[in-house]
Amino acid sequence: MKQDPDMPATATADSTRSDPISDFNLNDYVPFLINRGATRVAADFGSGLKPHGVNITVWRLLASLNQHMSQRIGELSDFTGIEMWTVSRVVSRLEQDGMVERHRGDEDARGVIVSLTPAGRALVETLIPEAQRYESHILEGFSDEEAHCLRALLDRLFENMRR
Repeated sequence: MKQDPDMPATATADSTRSDPISDFNLNDYVPFLINRGATRVAADFGSGLKPHGVNITVWRLLASLNQHMSQRIGELSDFTGIEMWTVSRVVSRLEQDGMVERHRGDEDARGVIVSLTPAGRALVETLIPEAQRYESHILEGFSDEEAHCLRALLDRLFENMRR
């Protein structure tokens, strides 16, 4: 085989070697697939939340507070995957709307703890059936085992990204 004069000596025109650039397929690229799915989920589920005056970010924060009873801003950020500055801004708005309240922690007076108000809890209870319907829709055709596996894989992926 004749060496191309413009090709570095270490590179060859060997067709048995794969080229990572030309072999790249966006349809197989996990970050793309996750983002594409998440974008669709956010848009579709978000449209179901809109009549309640809630967006995806607000839903995630309210649902997290419902599950954990109360959390510090940093804990809310870590659990939901929402940037801390966004959590702070949205919590301030939710506090003005009477959905959450802030109070000082018992152990650390500097730590602010956020919890749902009765109005916030009532809103979450209204939204949970909508969330469950939507989850059923996106898991249509999945077996219980596949749905369980998907949840476990997504949890592991999230943990990998936290490192």
